[in-house]
Amino acid sequence: MSDLFSKNETAVLFEDILGRDLSLRVKVTGKSMSPVLRGGEILTIKKTPSSSLHIGDLIFFKTRLGFPLLHRIVKKGYEENLHIFRTKGDASLSMDEPVRGPDILGKVSRVEKQLSGGKTIHIDMESFFWRSINYLMVFISLGRLIISRVF
Repeated sequence: MSDLFSKNETAVLFEDILGRDLSLRVKVTGKSMSPVLRGGEILTIKKTPSSSLHIGDLIFFKTRLGFPLLHRIVKKGYEENLHIFRTKGDASLSMDEPVRGPDILGKVSRVEKQLSGGKTIHIDMESFFWRSINYLMVFISLGRLIISRVF
């Protein structure tokens, strides 16, 4: 990220763009979603109502401190008239704090990956195939969490 913006200001900018029903394209910089996202991929994120989100979806949200973060939904609930989500990075050994519906900036709808040789593939994260893969990744990710606590 540019030194021009703090992470909080960046989240506000992203929220403004997505709130105008525009898509946002961002480059993955972290490793918390490895092995699915290893860094360098270009994500297309779009605003999605929290009622339309599902377990397995990759969501872009603001943390309690206002920082933007992208992790996978591993649990969905409803409390005090709000959708509440539990999220986790696939490579993380802990769950994130609960995320409230209003704190969700958007959902990943497309991934562009550079392959060796310069070829780019485009992955439709809303296709049945990728929704199924993402759902399966929840069990793999949670399984790693359980195993890390046992050993």
